[in-house]
Amino acid sequence: MLSNLATYQDILESSFAEFLKARGSSVKTQKNYQSDLRYFFSWVSLTIQSQNATLPSSHLEFLHRITPHTLEQYKHFLVANRIPAATINRRLSALRTFSAFCQAHQWWQEDPTVILTNVALQPAPHDATQEMLAAFRADLAREGASRVTIKNYSSDVKQFLHWLSTVEGSHA
Repeated sequence: MLSNLATYQDILESSFAEFLKARGSSVKTQKNYQSDLRYFFSWVSLTIQSQNATLPSSHLEFLHRITPHTLEQYKHFLVANRIPAATINRRLSALRTFSAFCQAHQWWQEDPTVILTNVALQPAPHDATQEMLAAFRADLAREGASRVTIKNYSSDVKQFLHWLSTVEGSHA
């Protein structure tokens, strides 16, 4: 069954390569994005196997395992393994392009990359609010909230937290 998983990945990788060429992507972008997608697929496969989850029975079932939560876990994995920020951001960009490819083929109705944000290129001070908002967005996505709902709720919570910090600051 593991060989089938590799076959599903090969199908997606070769179709994505054709998509990039048709889109007019540079040779370097094609090479990088294909490598980035292969790396991501390997990570997804290892994650599926480590969770002793049922292996997908088609390339479409494999795609349905890729959720906003999965993408946030992958991003966290990259950061935790100290991959350079520019490389992480390129890999996330490759996944956004892959999402556009999947939507063009009508394999995904919703874009799971919609809440996927780039990492800061320069180390930023620890910001618990941003971490909390990212976790909140991931939870909303996991619960099946629409992209618009996630955006609106995130904005409301961010504004509330900002207001709260100003009120607490004025009473200190």
